[in-house]
Amino acid sequence: MVKSLYYTAISASLALLSSSGCQAFTASRPVIKTTSSSRHINHHQLYNNIGSKGPSLEFLEKMGVKEPNDVARVRLSIISVEEALQMYKDAKTAEERERLLGPLREKMMEAAMGTDSNNGASNGSSSAVVTPPVAAAAAPSVLADAPNIEVEEVAVPPPPPPTVSAPIVVQKEEPKTDNNNNPAAPIPDDIASLDDVTLQLSTAAMRLDAQTVSTLLQSNPGIHLDEDTTNAAFRAVVNAVDRAEARDQPIPPTVPQMLHHIFDADLQHLLTREKITKNVTCMMPQTEGLTTHGLNYVFDDGEHKNLPLEEGRKCEDGNCCDKCSRNIFPTFAQEDEINFDTYPGLNTLTFNELEKVSAATIIQFMRLIERVRRTMAHEYGLDLKTLLPLQAYSRKYVAGTTQKGGGGGEGDFVTLHTDEATHGGYHYSCVIYLSTQGEDFQGGDFVFNDPKDPDAPAEDFRHMSLEEQLRRTGRKLTPFHPTRGAAVIFSSGWENMHEVEKITHGIRYAVPAFFTTCPVPEAAYDQMVAGKPKTDEDIADDWLHLLLAHRPESPMEGAGRVRELLMKWHYMCTPLSMH
Repeated sequence: MVKSLYYTAISASLALLSSSGCQAFTASRPVIKTTSSSRHINHHQLYNNIGSKGPSLEFLEKMGVKEPNDVARVRLSIISVEEALQMYKDAKTAEERERLLGPLREKMMEAAMGTDSNNGASNGSSSAVVTPPVAAAAAPSVLADAPNIEVEEVAVPPPPPPTVSAPIVVQKEEPKTDNNNNPAAPIPDDIASLDDVTLQLSTAAMRLDAQTVSTLLQSNPGIHLDEDTTNAAFRAVVNAVDRAEARDQPIPPTVPQMLHHIFDADLQHLLTREKITKNVTCMMPQTEGLTTHGLNYVFDDGEHKNLPLEEGRKCEDGNCCDKCSRNIFPTFAQEDEINFDTYPGLNTLTFNELEKVSAATIIQFMRLIERVRRTMAHEYGLDLKTLLPLQAYSRKYVAGTTQKGGGGGEGDFVTLHTDEATHGGYHYSCVIYLSTQGEDFQGGDFVFNDPKDPDAPAEDFRHMSLEEQLRRTGRKLTPFHPTRGAAVIFSSGWENMHEVEKITHGIRYAVPAFFTTCPVPEAAYDQMVAGKPKTDEDIADDWLHLLLAHRPESPMEGAGRVRELLMKWHYMCTPLSMH
């Protein structure tokens, strides 16, 4: 019965596509029979019982779907198809409809095939097995008049099966307040009826029901969104933003509210992955006088390694931790999070030029940088609100080119340097890699360059060039071989001098990001057109106007927008209760 309802929803959706001009799916449509009933399911009856959150419980029970987990799958499947269909129908140009046709086809196939392995096991009984649909036949004439459905949810795939080994019962007593100290909304009946909190979270997250997610998380300490649910909720967020833009509407407050939960979950997932940490002694330039080496350092990058140092953390005008380290995360980002087809322009993004960048790419880039920020706060014991990005961009390194200017200019190497020496406000640094050495490029190691241990055995550099011998003499080089999705996070002081070796072939993409603990003066917020956000609607407006408006702007306007974005970062990426 469950599977036949999936196919029925698809059949009705195909009819709606036919009436809206899509020609790709109109050859034939299946007529479905189930093993538990000899009657056909009327497509008008199905859609007349679907609201903005899927078919009613009464209708599903009438159709023979009674198990809570089956109800959730049927509801989410129909919502998925509906939303993909509605986005297609909202498209304003033929090019946009062509772009949306593939995702629509995928949602239909997912709805039809995605539960094959689940239906028989949903209640532990073999009676749940259904007969495959009969061969496709011409659609009944009644489908030509299928109603135009207005849907307010977002397109999401069916949730994965619960990954916990035993059911977790939600506490009956609900928390008194949500994350913003507002009265917590009760859990909707259809979600509360599900017998597993993981499935409840999945259902609420993919509906962008951030209040219910907050209630469930607060009622079940130690539980968080799993990775599949987090990524599905992220896709739902992107679809909601696309729909708002297509209709020229404001971004709903549920978008940043759900993003806050996604950011929380991202850190929890990262903490379960491999991390390689090396603690190092914080270093800074000697404070007594300016030596000859110091003068040479000012005028010659080659002298950087010879600058006299002493123990300590300079952290100009900031509030840094007194501990320093290097952290390597081999899987900081999953492959599908940095896919250039899914997120076009991710490898060339700068916040100054967003007019032609998709909302999906912009939000995903924000998600990665916020993951870095939260990781740094966790690693160094910093209050999250004291840590803000000063600069973050995608950079392209091309073999055989010379960098012109700073920032994201192309080049095939980066000379030895210290980030905090480059900019006094750089207190913590990160590089996320979007390319793999040996596949996308050759050479291009990221190298930490330290004084050599006096007791270390001598090395033979005679086979190397004179330039390379001078580079290595008296130094210990620790190379990191970049791979897609890996990240290096480290304190920005002189304890972590580093360089990028010359790229000999190909193109190397990376995302450098630099963070400060310098506080933003309150007067800076007073000078903004819209200061600190005071409501969830204000936060959503900042996401729209500082990131997702897709409007043309002059370089000066872009610079002002980016400055405001970086100063408001914490307020945009956390709930009001954390402001």
